[in-house]
Amino acid sequence: MDWKHGYFAESGYTYGYYPETMPMRLRWAALIQGHTAPPSKFRYLDAGCGQGLNLILAAAAHPDSEFVGIDFLPEHIAHGKALAETCGLKNVTFIEGDFLELAEDPTLHGSFDYAVCHGISTWIAPEVKTALFTLIGRALRPGGVFYNSYNTFPGWLGTVPFQHLVLLEQRGKTGEKALDAARESFKALGECAPGMFNALPALESRIKVLEQQDRAYLVQEYNNHYWQPVFVSKMIDDLKYAKLTYLGTATLPEAYDNLFSKEVLQLLNKQGDPVVREQLRDYATNQSFRRDLYAKGRLSAWPGKLAELLGDFSISLNPAQSRPENDQPYVVHSGTGETRGDRKFYDSLMDRIAKDSDGVKVADLIRLRKNPNEAPSVLQAVSILLHGGWITPSSNLSDAMTTAGTSINRHLAAAVCAGAPYRYLSVPQLGGALPMRDTDWMMLDCRFRGIDPKNWLPEVVKILKRLNRGLMKGGEPVADESVRDEVLRESIEEFSKSRLPALSRAGAI
Repeated sequence: MDWKHGYFAESGYTYGYYPETMPMRLRWAALIQGHTAPPSKFRYLDAGCGQGLNLILAAAAHPDSEFVGIDFLPEHIAHGKALAETCGLKNVTFIEGDFLELAEDPTLHGSFDYAVCHGISTWIAPEVKTALFTLIGRALRPGGVFYNSYNTFPGWLGTVPFQHLVLLEQRGKTGEKALDAARESFKALGECAPGMFNALPALESRIKVLEQQDRAYLVQEYNNHYWQPVFVSKMIDDLKYAKLTYLGTATLPEAYDNLFSKEVLQLLNKQGDPVVREQLRDYATNQSFRRDLYAKGRLSAWPGKLAELLGDFSISLNPAQSRPENDQPYVVHSGTGETRGDRKFYDSLMDRIAKDSDGVKVADLIRLRKNPNEAPSVLQAVSILLHGGWITPSSNLSDAMTTAGTSINRHLAAAVCAGAPYRYLSVPQLGGALPMRDTDWMMLDCRFRGIDPKNWLPEVVKILKRLNRGLMKGGEPVADESVRDEVLRESIEEFSKSRLPALSRAGAI
């Protein structure tokens, strides 16, 4: 076999951001499940770092820590290194490497407190996966945390026939053409011979959603020769051999069993074997994607110390997300289904968080409640609000963080105005990034170039025309220039008067 090991390497992956992989989010997820992890001066490994943007966004928020990204695609490493160098980041290193070779000397690049592996462990060849887990197990320090996200059964069972056809089509076609051919065949089958669709009801929805998904993601998802979702019990067993013990989940609502129905909870509580219990959870939710945490040796804190660490965790409002409208509950979705947070209770927490733009400690939220026994409810609410994006982790803003965030965002804004597909803005104080629309990037670019806000509208219009892009209003393209200008005026006013000050306070500019 060649250097690709059956992996689809003809095109690069997306320029994504994954908040669950950010160090502060990982630390909170570990804490609520009883494991302690370092808040600063740590080393962080991203195994299969892709284009590297996610790693760079993490590094900007932690200038006192070291970040290493490994990927075997030269295109990915070239992009990550160029971006880091352009942005002047000194605490991130990108390495082109094959897991099979790296596993022969796992500590070649040092040891780590955190390691993440996003999405790839069920895309790669069995021997490569074994090497990957060997590398992680040996490179992690005792007490280190490993984040592993991957496709799981039973949720992906219905899609196996489609992925198999993609691989058959790929024998004579390139990646996207093979994907399109398989999709057209399945659409036709759904109309003329729906028996398989009747037996696999999830299949139809999977086929329909393909048209809305990023094609750079799709070819990585479906065109890999060794694509193979696994049952969580199999993954737990595989990682035991690397001295990695299942800790819990990084999908925060899924850490709380009380979100299950009474009947499911009774079923789970009858099971004494923790691995069987975890497998039953996935059956109950038809889980298709897991974000698991493992530890190389549990590092548990005594109850009093754990309560202190949880209480000392700082959070802030997310300036990019408003509260639910019209007194609706706070609703999030996860593997446990839909969770609806009580509006009055959650608003009381949000009101307190809103009083301090520099961040509020969880202990302050707990003190809001008259009954000290409500502390677990506050911790759960914080987790749900984090998962839903209404709040973010928060840290003390340093000059180094502001310098890194400003440098990164200046480059990203200019790149978007040149046609780059970046969608996330570095916000160091909040421990990661926030989403940005194209026009937001264009306004930010104007700000960085010192253009007076009064002149942003014609400049944004010029950029849009250069990129051959338009605007949308109410889900429809805007054709009328006067309507376009009115939409832009409203966006410029909101961005300059509301978002820019919040981003400046958080070290983004």
